[in-house]
Amino acid sequence: MQRVLLKLSGEYLQEGAAVCASQHLQNIQEQVAQLRHHNFEIGIVIGGGNIFRGGKHTLGVDVDRCLADQIGMAATLVNALILQAYFLTKGLPTKVYGAQALDSQVPTFQIENVRRDIKTHVIIFAGGTGHPFFSTDTAAALRAIEMQAQLLLKATKVDGVYDKDPKKYDDAKRFDLLTYHEALAKQYRVMDACAFALCMEHKLPIFIFNIFEKDAIMRAINKQIKGTLITE
Repeated sequence: MQRVLLKLSGEYLQEGAAVCASQHLQNIQEQVAQLRHHNFEIGIVIGGGNIFRGGKHTLGVDVDRCLADQIGMAATLVNALILQAYFLTKGLPTKVYGAQALDSQVPTFQIENVRRDIKTHVIIFAGGTGHPFFSTDTAAALRAIEMQAQLLLKATKVDGVYDKDPKKYDDAKRFDLLTYHEALAKQYRVMDACAFALCMEHKLPIFIFNIFEKDAIMRAINKQIKGTLITE
């Protein structure tokens, strides 16, 4: 395993009223640096939910879906630049590529440049797919396929996929292994159907795990942590 894509939610960065908590930035930077030290090439797709989530509960009024998704994509860019700034202060070479350009600081995603730069830099993908109606999970699946990753890592607050909410039901069952077909048919909502379908078509395995465990990313790659592997 040499190249992986990490899907990280915007909510991961949040702590109470703080949009981005320093302890979470430090945690993710240390884990990513550990991967680079072991010669892994890593791309990151970051969500924007700590800044904005579409729907009435964010602004108190219904917002047009296209506009809400544009705001959400802008939020992912803010998070990507925050991650990049923190990583750089720690000596971790990092580049941000956007679905749309933002001057020279954030060039537009071009696969040939990403495949070149990922050999020497952590690559953060911002702006989702660049289109409304597609989640950052779908963006993660798309970028993972484009950059020829061997594994898509979905970081969450729970240790895998359950048949029902483990926070509400004591008898919730966790799955160690699922097929793409099972995940789609049972409508497990840990990722959206479009992301699952993309991974299934391109035979890209997905591993879902708890990012708050110690050394979670490296242990997830090595299957040394509880989680759910979704594959053929």
